[in-house]
Amino acid sequence: MVPARPGDEFCAAIDALRVDRSSGKPALHQPITLLWAVARAATGQPRLASWSEVQGELHRLLKRYGRHGSDPSPEYPFVALSRSSLWELKDVDGDVPTARGSQLKNWLLEQNPQGGLTEPFHTLMATDPVARQQVVDRLTDRFFESSKPEELLQQIHRGTAVFDGFGAVPGVSDGQTFPNRKELAEARIHRPLQAGICGTKDSGAESIVVSGGYEDDEDYGDILIYTGQGGRDPGSGQQVRDQKLTLGNAALVTSLATGAPVRVIRAEKERKSSSSARHYRYDGLFRVEDYWSEQGRSGYLVWRFRLVQLTGTATPARSAGTFDKPAGNETPSRVEATAQRIVRSTAVANYVKKVHDFQCQVCGTRLTAPTYPYAEAAHIRGLGRPHHGPDIADNVLCLCPNHHTLFDFGMLIIDDDLTVTDRSSGTVIGQLREAPGHQVDREHLAYHREHYSGLGWHGPSDA
Repeated sequence: MVPARPGDEFCAAIDALRVDRSSGKPALHQPITLLWAVARAATGQPRLASWSEVQGELHRLLKRYGRHGSDPSPEYPFVALSRSSLWELKDVDGDVPTARGSQLKNWLLEQNPQGGLTEPFHTLMATDPVARQQVVDRLTDRFFESSKPEELLQQIHRGTAVFDGFGAVPGVSDGQTFPNRKELAEARIHRPLQAGICGTKDSGAESIVVSGGYEDDEDYGDILIYTGQGGRDPGSGQQVRDQKLTLGNAALVTSLATGAPVRVIRAEKERKSSSSARHYRYDGLFRVEDYWSEQGRSGYLVWRFRLVQLTGTATPARSAGTFDKPAGNETPSRVEATAQRIVRSTAVANYVKKVHDFQCQVCGTRLTAPTYPYAEAAHIRGLGRPHHGPDIADNVLCLCPNHHTLFDFGMLIIDDDLTVTDRSSGTVIGQLREAPGHQVDREHLAYHREHYSGLGWHGPSDA
């Protein structure tokens, strides 16, 4: 007698699944949905997920791995599986409909239930690799022939983290094109069908679409000066009101803070078409390097974001520097790598830090590492497009990491009399300290104040 195995009960339930076989072969909607849920368990994701959260992902998987010509609608398996001992629906008010079509779609839209593996099944799939393999083998052997859902199997077998929306999308390469926004969404490159920014203030921006819809956009290939969302007339494309630092704009600021990469998609007009038809090209990952507010071409406040392509970037070589004040460079040059980068003078930064004995010019803090003191050099007026600030000592501050971060986010205001104010509270922190041989250029301070004036006195949430 063969001893019972932990997964036998669930394999028996898989064998008992009622699936459509009218085409002569079993429909794959329920097996694919179960494999997707097993992958969630294998990679430590929550057992239950709401319908609105997962319908797009399930639709994509069903379209990719379902039978040719079958409807990739995920509504039916999400609900039908609850009639087995493998699946649970939660937060349901009243009876679960048995019919397909619009009735089921409307019910899911209204109820937005949570669905997933039953608790014992999920726990076993999350904690027992042998039982998990047993279940996966039963699903693939019973329902799939030569073409198997490799993406899900890789997540299950290799423990690969399920794609969480940020960074590179598995299976999608730089330069890949898509005919419309719907295809972009299904490929998980850019989920919204209309909005140009995908993301939230709390989590950051996943992706942006550069479509030429905003008159203030500037596109230099590896460097992008991107105009935030909001305030645009959809007919004329002109700004008709001020933008706010909310929604997608706030998401891009969060990406600047976290350093998470943002996917960039460019819309291109079809060359052989006389109409306004477009396709969309995925151009890889970019990093948000800076943000500020300014008056746009139409006279309204807009939020601007500088993004730099990550692919092929190189780190400038460091030099020792000397304590003699270096000349620096009024117009920093560029060097050519796979992407262009600004050549920063390490000697200028070292000079400013040494003049101030590595003490923060705002708070006076001096940090000591095991072998050397530590401080950070902050450019007042940013280098490169669109600021074109000089890489000279008069445009550099010596700051501690905390005040460097606050300054770069526009949360420190330094007036011409060198009074330093905390923008979030309006409180005067003190006086910016200068030193013999290092005086700060007041024009650069004015430029910095102007470019973050849109924040007001109480930070991004009230802008």
